[in-house]
Amino acid sequence: MKRFIRVSKIMLVAIGLAVVSSCDDFLDVNTNPNNLPTSGVQYILPGAELGVGFVMGNTVQLVSSLWMQQMAGTGTQSDPYDRYNIGPADLNNEWNTIYANLLDDLRQIRVQGREEGNFVHAGMAGVLEAYVWTVTTDIWGDVPFQQALAFDEAPNPQYDPQQEIYPSIITILDEAIADLNKTNVLATPAGDLIYGESTPMSTTIDKWTRVANSIKLKIYLQSRKKDPSTATARINELIAQNKFITSNADNFNVPFFSSSGAQNPLYMYNHLTRPNDMIVSTRFLDSMQVLNDPRLPTIITQTGGNYVSYDNGVHTVQNFTSANRSRWGLYIIGRGQTANNGTVNVGSPNDQAPMRLITASLVYYWLAEAALTLGTTGDPAALYQQALEANFSDISTFLGPTYTPANFSANATTYINSRVAAFTANPTAEGKLNVLIRDKWVSSAGNAYEAYNDYRRTGYPQLALPQNALAGVNRIPTRWPYVQNEIQANRENVPLRDYPAGFLVPVWWME
Repeated sequence: MKRFIRVSKIMLVAIGLAVVSSCDDFLDVNTNPNNLPTSGVQYILPGAELGVGFVMGNTVQLVSSLWMQQMAGTGTQSDPYDRYNIGPADLNNEWNTIYANLLDDLRQIRVQGREEGNFVHAGMAGVLEAYVWTVTTDIWGDVPFQQALAFDEAPNPQYDPQQEIYPSIITILDEAIADLNKTNVLATPAGDLIYGESTPMSTTIDKWTRVANSIKLKIYLQSRKKDPSTATARINELIAQNKFITSNADNFNVPFFSSSGAQNPLYMYNHLTRPNDMIVSTRFLDSMQVLNDPRLPTIITQTGGNYVSYDNGVHTVQNFTSANRSRWGLYIIGRGQTANNGTVNVGSPNDQAPMRLITASLVYYWLAEAALTLGTTGDPAALYQQALEANFSDISTFLGPTYTPANFSANATTYINSRVAAFTANPTAEGKLNVLIRDKWVSSAGNAYEAYNDYRRTGYPQLALPQNALAGVNRIPTRWPYVQNEIQANRENVPLRDYPAGFLVPVWWME
């Protein structure tokens, strides 16, 4: 099936996602995508990139940050989610946006880019598509894959096992790398918002290749419990190639803009449209304070010079109504002035924080975990230190001298040395993993999807159920429930339809 998509289509979807988050009406548009005229890939790509950032910054982030107890819910939407009361009808929009918009548009760019001779653009889209597929199967487990985008031929697609989807994602990445290294009709990476349209083509190719290999690393590490020998071999091959994101200059970040509707979705949700829906979790705050973590004032806002938190799940029986609360801070949502109630005004152009999908810090954490658990090349302690250093450096670079806390660099050095010492002194690999993932939990603020993966893969950080958890849920859910639209229209193919029992079944790579 061939579809020609205007960039305005996905831009409207992305802006709608950001403005209303998980509300149920933003896809009610009367546009037939099959009747849209052809656009060059350089015009479709920026909307697709923004779409990935908006999807990752909305419900994926909201639910993950609550379940990983970085945030606590204090609103009509976030309080039920905090207590795992999130049913099939709540997630229709996310499923539809991922399949009918993001994946379909990215596949269109891949196909059309090859037809036009714009192979580098096809390669960029392939990397993005692989990333979206990884997120989709990590969240839901078995999902439509082979038949998923054949909307006319397979209106009721079969669900592919996750253990078959992961190798297929690697194939997409291999094809994307091959496309990136072919000639391109367009002389510049026109339309690439992530690394810049004015970036030299050779640099663009290098950066996107690093993203592709970093996603491969993520996939192999994620599946290390299922096939440790293959994971070890493939990760060592990637290490030998030395083509990962290992510099913050190469971070896989989706930028946002100061115009209304195009701002960072966490900023819009937590500070503009629903400022009373979330508050920092007491568990997260306590963990940072007990270790004197210098990142705290950059990640979480203060109110009246203090931090104001709440316990996960308490709001449902004891409403937190004060406007004074600690929210996501400047590194997560953007540079700006913090009001006494803990809200931030990010008003200046270019001050919006990006959606940080894969950073150098994250890659070093993955390499450290692989070295620790699989014995891959590298010193786990040294890689852990590099992960922390990359995270602190990214914070200070983004915030700049105006917004970086006083003595941040010196405090960072003290903190990193103490944490690496704690890691080294721990006598067991499991104890070291606990130390490692606790800091990665903090470093994943703003992209709690990765913290959710870590928790399911390692059991760390150590979390307890929220108060007043949904009846029948005795542990943190291990997947999202399948969506109502699919259960109704594709019932014969949808697995695990029982709710909430279904979202307590481990995904493949956990078992």
